[in-house]
Amino acid sequence: VHRFEDTRIPVVPSEPLGKAIVERGSTRRFAREPISKEQLSELLAASSTPMTADFGFGLSEPYLIVNAVNGVSPGAYHYPRQSGELELLKEGDFRAEAGHLCFEQALGADASAVVFFLADLESALGRLGNRGYRAAQLEAGVMGGNVYIAAHSLGLGATGMTFFDDAVTAFFSPHAAGKSLMFLVGLGRTGIPNRVRPFRSKYGALKDSLARGASGERRPVPDWLYSN
Repeated sequence: VHRFEDTRIPVVPSEPLGKAIVERGSTRRFAREPISKEQLSELLAASSTPMTADFGFGLSEPYLIVNAVNGVSPGAYHYPRQSGELELLKEGDFRAEAGHLCFEQALGADASAVVFFLADLESALGRLGNRGYRAAQLEAGVMGGNVYIAAHSLGLGATGMTFFDDAVTAFFSPHAAGKSLMFLVGLGRTGIPNRVRPFRSKYGALKDSLARGASGERRPVPDWLYSN
């Protein structure tokens, strides 16, 4: 695992909290333009702001697909809050994978980065009983909400999305093995027009062809694709 030391200085100028809350809303199209490393650092710091709850904090961990961030290599990352550093899990262009994992949506492929909040549910259930799942969902939702507001305060766009949950775990494995996706947020610069664009990833097309009886021999099938 390689480490990328994130940057929190200088502080990125941002809008007042009240203004960001009033004006926030879900982005429908990202512009495929990069954001800065400093902006990503601020967004990840926002995701790590502890919430006050009787079950503590730390059930969910951020994982990322970075598509276009100046100064950060495209790839898959883990962000441990304790160290404040990005850990590179695998380097490469994963726009198509991000689009497919985000339930075949262009937003995932076009975003500058997608943040996935994964939780160890076995540990949460063992510690909190049946409410462990609710607690993990609540925490991930609050973390995602913090990222949402932080993005808008920085003049960026953000949106939550649906997803192929088991495929996300498989994609980030072996590091994420045993964890479950609770929530995700796409981040980037809002596109013009801010409307959903049609999208079909090569993985969605491949799954369709396999469902129709194709062998898959002419095109390699990644292991994580079979997880949903």
